[in-house]
Amino acid sequence: MGADSQRTLRKNEPRASTVVERRALLQRVLWSAQVAKSTRIREFLEYVCQQALQDPSAEIHEQEIGCRVFGRSPQYDTAADNVVRVTASQARKKLEQYFSSQGATEPYILEIPKGGYNPVFRERNSSSDAAEPPQQPTPVSIGVSRPLVLLAIAIPWLLVIAGGLFLMFGNRPKPVPSELDINPSLAALWSQLLPRGGRADLVVTDSGLSTSLELYPRHFTLPEYLQPDFWSRGNSLASARVPQSFLENMGRRRLTSIGSVMATLRVADLAEDSQTRLSIIFPRDFNIHQMKTDNVVLLGSSIANPWVSVLEDRLTFHFGFDPVARFAYFDNRAPRPGELKTYRTDSNVSYCEIAFLPNLALTGDILVISGAEVEGTEGGGEFVTNEHSMSELRSLMKLHSSRFPYFEVLLKSSKIGGSTPGFTPVAFRILHL
Repeated sequence: MGADSQRTLRKNEPRASTVVERRALLQRVLWSAQVAKSTRIREFLEYVCQQALQDPSAEIHEQEIGCRVFGRSPQYDTAADNVVRVTASQARKKLEQYFSSQGATEPYILEIPKGGYNPVFRERNSSSDAAEPPQQPTPVSIGVSRPLVLLAIAIPWLLVIAGGLFLMFGNRPKPVPSELDINPSLAALWSQLLPRGGRADLVVTDSGLSTSLELYPRHFTLPEYLQPDFWSRGNSLASARVPQSFLENMGRRRLTSIGSVMATLRVADLAEDSQTRLSIIFPRDFNIHQMKTDNVVLLGSSIANPWVSVLEDRLTFHFGFDPVARFAYFDNRAPRPGELKTYRTDSNVSYCEIAFLPNLALTGDILVISGAEVEGTEGGGEFVTNEHSMSELRSLMKLHSSRFPYFEVLLKSSKIGGSTPGFTPVAFRILHL
């Protein structure tokens, strides 16, 4: 594209309307079919684009991305650790795929030019972006000598031999590093839960159960929940506020929350990278045998996923819900100096408990992501699938091993606009089980 027809939007301070357009384009790219499945590429693109939008003149460096996005130390050796270069190369290919297919009608194109990490937003020019037709060679008459005739005879055979050697040795696809291959803190946890080529279960929340608690002031137990007639027991559950028809309707549906869905997508990304077969299961379809034999991820608190209650006697932080005052909290059964006895949620604060412990028969592992509400579970899912967060947790626990021990940690976050922008650990325990 020529200089007159291409306008690079990064060079000058953009108009407010242009910034909105770019941010909207970025979101379409992040959740496109080409990019949505790779957490690493999404986080890379989101970081470099946000930096460029905030300060178009600033240069974005490899070391900076490694530290801010992938949790590397400020002094890490970029020559030995190529996580940023590999991710940038993959991102360039995904962007090309998006703008040639799903984003073929986008008015702007997002690119990461080779040799750097600063994104460029440019206007699409249909005539310049179209592929140029191949030029037809001009015929030339030459004299033919005997050596040229012999060479002409030999060339086809040389091409056949070269082609065979290429198929044997040069066409083997290079293995693409997975999320766990290039993120050591993620691997320290998830390589245990998502063994390569193995299997794991992920149990989502039951929004019908948590919704019924909003109307009926009682916390139902796991044995009650698993009874076949749980939702149709008439007078035992129904009330003036909770008609029987509503309860039976809840029993016929399998509803989960957006927070549970987002956490599931993040775990599924890691499972796909490690080639682990991940079964996504609704709580009513789960069973105690799987808690004994499988690696399991449990989402939500005990009021939305009763299977969490099976593990509560092993943990220090216990979830609770006050049906009268209508707030959730975590009780600290053994407070240490500087810790609170109760961590209570409100309109500005959210909490989430992360617990990593063995399954009931000690044949596998269980990870609990137990948010006090929907935002907490979503934020907790983001925390445990982010290299930077898990690296900070390893530093907090002063771990030097390549694997996480069994632990529980209580996370706190501020609520902004119905979401949790980031969690901070407020208390943790190493579990000796």
